[in-house]
Amino acid sequence: MNIFLEHYQYLKNEAALLLKHAQQSDPPLDEAIARFRALSTFASLSSDDQQALAELQLKHAMTVISVENGYESWTELKSALEHAAATSPLAEVRDQFYPQRGAAYWNNWFASYKKAKDVHKQSRGFLLPFRNQFFICEEGFVDELGLPAELPEWKTIGFDWVHPAHVQTWLRLNERYAEKRAGK
Repeated sequence: MNIFLEHYQYLKNEAALLLKHAQQSDPPLDEAIARFRALSTFASLSSDDQQALAELQLKHAMTVISVENGYESWTELKSALEHAAATSPLAEVRDQFYPQRGAAYWNNWFASYKKAKDVHKQSRGFLLPFRNQFFICEEGFVDELGLPAELPEWKTIGFDWVHPAHVQTWLRLNERYAEKRAGK
């Protein structure tokens, strides 16, 4: 599994869901409309304006997702993820987030991301991948990895390495960890 390509697909699905929530909900979801309003083009978008809602397109939702992740366009976001997928030593998820000494920590393991994310939303911790599984670990574990829990980037990505809340920050954190693993 290439984590960057997986996340790209995840974001495409998120964009489609955002569009659906804005157009097909009755009434439209305020959260979805607020996210579109973050773009200057849609600053005056209203849940009462059915024509404007009907004119929203997937490309608009993709732009919203891009801006939320630190990029001006979907093309930039896609390019950044494709570059990471092709060049990062962390792209293929193996055991790079679970060193030999990781067994000394109490971790919650999950076979599916959805279940891991549901638990993660209700608890504290850091959501990390391991091969085709997922686990939630404590602060000491990420400290041991060399990605200190107090790094502000963790909060920005939502403490979720698998499907982070902010791609640009995640890619910087990825570079930092890859350099650490390479001994730089």
